[in-house]
Amino acid sequence: MINKKTPRIITVSEMAPHIHNFDSYENKVDKIFLWLKSWINKSIKNNKIKYGDKLPLKGDLAFHIGVSTGTIQNVYRKLEDEGLIISKQRIGSFVANKSIPNDNPKMTSKKDSAKETLKYFIKNNYQIGEKLFSTRKLAKILELSNTITQIALQNLVREDILIKKDKNYIVKKLDFSIKQIESKTLSEKIAEKIEKSIQTKNIQEKISSQKELSKIYNVSIKTIHDSLKILYKKGILLSRRGQYGTILTNSNMTQKPYLYEEIEHKIKHLISKNCNIGDKLPSIEKLSKTFKVSTKTIKRALDNLSNDGYITFTRGRRGGTFVTDVPPLNNESYKWLAISSEYKLN
Repeated sequence: MINKKTPRIITVSEMAPHIHNFDSYENKVDKIFLWLKSWINKSIKNNKIKYGDKLPLKGDLAFHIGVSTGTIQNVYRKLEDEGLIISKQRIGSFVANKSIPNDNPKMTSKKDSAKETLKYFIKNNYQIGEKLFSTRKLAKILELSNTITQIALQNLVREDILIKKDKNYIVKKLDFSIKQIESKTLSEKIAEKIEKSIQTKNIQEKISSQKELSKIYNVSIKTIHDSLKILYKKGILLSRRGQYGTILTNSNMTQKPYLYEEIEHKIKHLISKNCNIGDKLPSIEKLSKTFKVSTKTIKRALDNLSNDGYITFTRGRRGGTFVTDVPPLNNESYKWLAISSEYKLN
């Protein structure tokens, strides 16, 4: 749908958006949307623009018209919903050809999902004229953030479903439809595609880099990042730093710890066997010589022990590294980087 060559960028000046004045009763998003929709269709018909041409940055167009970037964001979203444009995260928005299917259709955003969820809740729990719960209470009930819930409420006011009176939202009508929400996010969709593509690979075989995967699936690196995290949790992939990259794994693979993790374990053993709370540990340089590793590796191991509450650092002439808690002495195996929701990629 988008030109493989460098796309032509449509300038704000050639769009000539002479719609700077808005009446108090007018919805800015709707007015700009109708104008831009008409402009795109006419410009394509008159060969002034082509499919794949890149639209101006939202901030540039917003400044020229005299509205917020958020308003233009909502305009672009409506254009995308109608298939007139296609947006790529961190790349831009492009004039789309409706006759060509999009391999990666836009997933329902959190805001749209929240709006439809709120509509369902209203339709099943309220009557016309009734006042809604507070934003905070609605957010808690619907398991949404306060910000997303507030945006959903504002959208329903624009759609004439709710009325805002003072700080309260009141039901105006109940004869509205509710869209079917796509249950899977874009990251989950891409994770499924990656999982399917690596089924023919061998265990410990390295997969493509995030940058390469981003190009293959035509999504942002952030989306690839989130997709890989899903596969890490499932135990399908394993990420190693440096040249090792991300490899295919399974639950039976022996996972060797990083060097700093081995040293961390050894220092914990040293503390358990030889120290009491308040004792001072040898200097970083001495520990480096004892374990025959770099001072950088020692610092990394000590930082982890500090985060776990076993040691603390003090400065000054009498400063150093002091024991604040003695770890239990057991047959604990070397700790590996846990594949969990807290795991962060490089």
